Amino acid sequence: MASGARAIVVVGGGLMGLSAAFHLRRADPQVQVTVLERARVGDAASSASAAGVRVMGRDPAERAMALESLGRWPELDRELDAETGYRRGGGLRIALDDTGWAEARATVGEQRADGVPVELVDAAAAHRLAPGLSPDCRGGVHCPIDGQAEAVATVRAWATAARRLGARIEEGVGADALVVERARVVAILRSDGARLSCDVALVAGGAWSASLLAKIGLRFPFRGRGLQMLLTDSAPATLTPVVGCFGRPLSLKQLADGAYLIGGGWPARVPDESVNRWEVLDDSVRGSLEVARAVYPPLVPCTVARSWAGIEAFTPDDLPVLGPVLGVDGLLIAAGFSGHGFALVPTVGDVLARLALGLDPLPYLWRGLGAARFA
Repeated sequence: MASGARAIVVVGGGLMGLSAAFHLRRADPQVQVTVLERARVGDAASSASAAGVRVMGRDPAERAMALESLGRWPELDRELDAETGYRRGGGLRIALDDTGWAEARATVGEQRADGVPVELVDAAAAHRLAPGLSPDCRGGVHCPIDGQAEAVATVRAWATAARRLGARIEEGVGADALVVERARVVAILRSDGARLSCDVALVAGGAWSASLLAKIGLRFPFRGRGLQMLLTDSAPATLTPVVGCFGRPLSLKQLADGAYLIGGGWPARVPDESVNRWEVLDDSVRGSLEVARAVYPPLVPCTVARSWAGIEAFTPDDLPVLGPVLGVDGLLIAAGFSGHGFALVPTVGDVLARLALGLDPLPYLWRGLGAARFA
């Protein structure tokens, strides 16, 4: 990308787009940055996220980026001059049976080879890390640098920081089309009918990126899925790490106010992928609670105070699409994070800004995540 770019439009006011806007303005205060968000910032998947900040258990293609991001999270509140609710309490994924214990033992070596600081822990150590775990716990894998944040607070923090640096964030205005001339994006047609010229268009529209890109003949296999979250009433604070389980879908956190946040990829119904509407499924609520209570019995007396879902863009390989598109200059994509993009936000925004401004894009961090694999 040429270094003379002076007008950049970000399509999508979720965490990826907001991080890109922040990094763009921080790297070059002269560049004009406009974020178009068809609803309100973070209204879709970003604010509905489980807000896990982890490197443990990731695909090898994401590990370098996750490690880079986790290195920034402890100082992110200071960097943004806003609160994200981040806490580094570690991550613990346990095994309740022989199959899970075998999987736990098998995963440690290859993660450590990539620099992920995980360790195999026995049942006694697992119970010390998370008192109250099921008596069936055989042990598990612990990662001390994993943690959690608060989704809504994090969205607000990035938006506040981007605005403070001079990014223009327009809510209630979407992008109807990309304008391409001589194989280069030159403008965005806004939903209010206006044409917004740009040197670079950065598409970070989550599950709705595919339809926008299809209008210029780019077919990406993004598929919107609803991911359900449950929030319980408050309980005494006893759980420090984020807890998962081999062979069972679970992401369990206890928040600062004592409430438990339960996820793990349980599906919600999405009646129409073109709009941000979802329906929580009773079977998913029951299944999620059963798994969470089996892993962590102190949850048994807790009741569900609230349930919701976020519509996330998935790809066939469950890995994001990040970077430029061959044959279309001035276009960058950041979509398809498949339910595990939250922790990566600091580094994704940095990479996108570098690509847009012609700086070193740190390719070693996102090798294997480029658009070419779906070209």
